[in-house]
Amino acid sequence: MKRTFPVSLYGLLLIALSWTTVPAEELPQIASDELYDLSLEQLLNIEISVVSKKQETMFEAPGIAVIVPREEFTLYGDRTLFQLMERQPSVYTRHSFVFADNMASFRGNLSTHAEMHTLILINGRPVRESALGYNFPLYMAYPLEVLESVELIRGPGSVLYGTNAFTGVINLKTRSILKEKELSVSGLGGSYGFYQTAVSGGGTFGDLGLFGAFQALGQQGESYKMIDGLGTAGRDDKRFRNFAGTMHLTYGDLTFDFFGAEISAFSMGVMPFWSNPKHESVVRRIFSNLGYRTSLLDGLDLEFNLTYNQQEDSLSSPAPKKIGTNSEDWLGEITLYANPTENLNLVFGYLKENRTNFKPESSHYQSIPPYEYRPQSVYGQVDYKFGDFGKITTGTQWNRSGQNVEDFVFRHGLILTPLKNWGIKLLYGEAFRAPVAMESDLYDPPILTGNNKLEPESIETYDVQLFYHTKKAFAAITYFDSSIEKLIIYDTGVDPWSYMNGGKQKYKGIETEFKYYFTPNWHILGSFLHQENQSEAGLNPTVAPENIFKAGTAYTWDKGSVGIFLTHYGRPPRIDSPVQGNPEPEAVTLLSLNLRMDVSEWMGLKKGQSFLTIKGEDLLNERVYAPTLAYTGVPNSFPYNAGRTFYTGLQINF
Repeated sequence: MKRTFPVSLYGLLLIALSWTTVPAEELPQIASDELYDLSLEQLLNIEISVVSKKQETMFEAPGIAVIVPREEFTLYGDRTLFQLMERQPSVYTRHSFVFADNMASFRGNLSTHAEMHTLILINGRPVRESALGYNFPLYMAYPLEVLESVELIRGPGSVLYGTNAFTGVINLKTRSILKEKELSVSGLGGSYGFYQTAVSGGGTFGDLGLFGAFQALGQQGESYKMIDGLGTAGRDDKRFRNFAGTMHLTYGDLTFDFFGAEISAFSMGVMPFWSNPKHESVVRRIFSNLGYRTSLLDGLDLEFNLTYNQQEDSLSSPAPKKIGTNSEDWLGEITLYANPTENLNLVFGYLKENRTNFKPESSHYQSIPPYEYRPQSVYGQVDYKFGDFGKITTGTQWNRSGQNVEDFVFRHGLILTPLKNWGIKLLYGEAFRAPVAMESDLYDPPILTGNNKLEPESIETYDVQLFYHTKKAFAAITYFDSSIEKLIIYDTGVDPWSYMNGGKQKYKGIETEFKYYFTPNWHILGSFLHQENQSEAGLNPTVAPENIFKAGTAYTWDKGSVGIFLTHYGRPPRIDSPVQGNPEPEAVTLLSLNLRMDVSEWMGLKKGQSFLTIKGEDLLNERVYAPTLAYTGVPNSFPYNAGRTFYTGLQINF
């Protein structure tokens, strides 16, 4: 049976949102403005849940954690999750020849054209795709309007989250549902035919709580003169359009989360061959989760979750054919939370997953034959807090991958806080990534075939962090050392190419980060990363630069705010590509400025009902090129950014 993307859900979402309009006199203050009113101490102690599946501050969490509150991505004018990640410590953002703006790599761990070492969660539930392993539908299309914060951990997280929590975890935490009803409409337009419109809102309807958003985003594109993968000179452009909807529902102890997106890319970032002028790719993505949590006894909670992921792909090929892949992923999980004493917390869980694919449209060539994998795992973690002096954590997960390979991963952590404002974290973590179907089952001669004998990748990471925090400031320095074994790489020694488990690779470096509030209205923040990535042969196996520097400052006043942010990527390693005709990638400095003003008075509305945004991006560059990854028939570089771009937009809260 042909499966279709349920566009009608978008309509239902918009209908639900239309019920939320309220009179102006009842308008609640929006979340971003509420954050302005928080004390500095509260802002620096916002709780994080992604590290241990429980609420704790980032200073108490047994991981290298960052919390990005809604305030920040409002101040700096982030349009997408990809842009938000571009500002984060130790994150390298780029795109591949498959899709633009599709990868955000923690600590430079990026060696293939698909970023599969980062796990993305929506309210703690995994967003997985078992055929190709893509994360980019969320980077490109997820509406930021629904988010309260974004939680990040650098380093392994497989003990609690299983596969793909390899070098980092991102948790998208939706806004708390308000008793008052609210509705917000916004529009943004700018250079190269860019547009972004969004509707968001929600409220409480008896026992039902709702918050959701719908977004349309696209760009007509800027034309680039380039050499393609066959060595042919031509022009291409970066054109795309995205539609996405998301919602969060609560009813008593029940919760329901939904995300759906359709992403179409037409040129740049898809297939680098002028011989196929359309080279269009379309991806449809659905995520949903039904959760129930109940208290069995005082200090003992039980949680059930049923998570569903579906993705349909239509990928252009150099030949006049389309490659279609369709995947489904069902995941059931039971988690027990125990708090027998004030200082002791325990988490235990069991999950069972079912990964399958189904036949695409008849016009598509199915390069991945039917498959069915049923991974399962059992995990547990114990936290013990010894007064104000610190905390110790230990945990383990047993897992059986879809290829019936069994293994254990471990996590240990010691957090010491001997002084009021100082602390140290000593962490050890392991993680794994099971092969996706493209790597194990692909059949696409004469280009590439899969290898069903692949074993999961594994990583072990040591972290040592010294941190300092007061009511006005936070600063930290972290040393990390990671070793990867059985990394899945291309096997170029066979015809056609295939995949193989490679040798050991080392990733180590030093991270620094800081945040300081001069006043409640003015802050600065920044980070610096120096890293060294080496294979057993002593070569850099990635395209990540050794040095990354980021810094920003933002100021708010009663009529608006201004945010300035700078991202500097050092020169990346040279790419050994058969096609070297494009500009060689160099060091990149990206500068953005975002001005947000309350124009409610001008429009005859009450304060906080209308905001005008003016933003400039990539202000220092004419055009930026980034390296592609070594792959047959791929040129040495692609445009990363078009150069200076400007946007203006309006938001109205009813």
